[in-house]
Amino acid sequence: MTFRVGHTRLRLHPLLPLLWLIAGIGGVSRVLAALCALLLHECGHLTAAKLCGAQVSEVEITPLGGVIALENPDALGPGKRFLLACFGPFFSLLGCLLVPALFASGAASFSFCAAFAKANLLLLLFNLLPALPLDGGHMLGAILRRFFPENAVGRALLYAAEALGILLCALSLYFAFQGKLILSPAFCGLYLVYMAAADARRCTARYVTALIARRQKIENWAVLPVEAVAAGESMPVGALLRRLSPGKYHVVLVLAPDGMAQRGLIGEKALCEAALSGPGTPLGEIPVQKKSLD
Repeated sequence: MTFRVGHTRLRLHPLLPLLWLIAGIGGVSRVLAALCALLLHECGHLTAAKLCGAQVSEVEITPLGGVIALENPDALGPGKRFLLACFGPFFSLLGCLLVPALFASGAASFSFCAAFAKANLLLLLFNLLPALPLDGGHMLGAILRRFFPENAVGRALLYAAEALGILLCALSLYFAFQGKLILSPAFCGLYLVYMAAADARRCTARYVTALIARRQKIENWAVLPVEAVAAGESMPVGALLRRLSPGKYHVVLVLAPDGMAQRGLIGEKALCEAALSGPGTPLGEIPVQKKSLD
């Protein structure tokens, strides 16, 4: 389900009905409290985007937070990226601190205030985990990108998301063997694994966005660093895109299955066309522009 608020597209994640179903077991107040906590969390990110001068093109509301798409994310430095990520948990913390005043004023019932505090606390703690696409992963990534290549940091944080997801699912399974039915860790773990896989599917969109940002750098600076990458002919183009560095021009050397013989070179234009036609296209099926580096 998609709405538009000004220039920003608001998308509701398909898993949200599951959240409403789980929360609805405890009553309507729990559903409203969960939604209010989600909206408060995203207001934090939108406030930070406004302060940083970033244009938000899309906000996707998920069961455990939101995913914000910026029109030109590469234009933001590490400091602004950190600020953008931390404002969500900060607003969730404010939501927890405001609950006593909300209840004392009589503006909400005790059941709503209790559910609102619990939802904000869950959003705060879960989003601080150091894994993408959570806020903690973005904050840690903004720090690590000062010392390590951006593509390596992104891959490491996505692997961390998958590992944490499996660990949380195993925790629920452990509780089940102990005779306790606690589904929240498994729900969070499945969400992490799902979002990590979804992030991998969005690599083509991020690549095209990086190309647009890179064109602006060409217009301003007239030069770009070049990165040469060697990959096997069976590798899908989508898997290769996750390993490329934003802001650089890439030349891909396609290798034969033995890893020695050179099939040819693929330039950025052919790579982009293949990515848009199908991220699963093997590199060996893309027409080469030159036979070798020689």
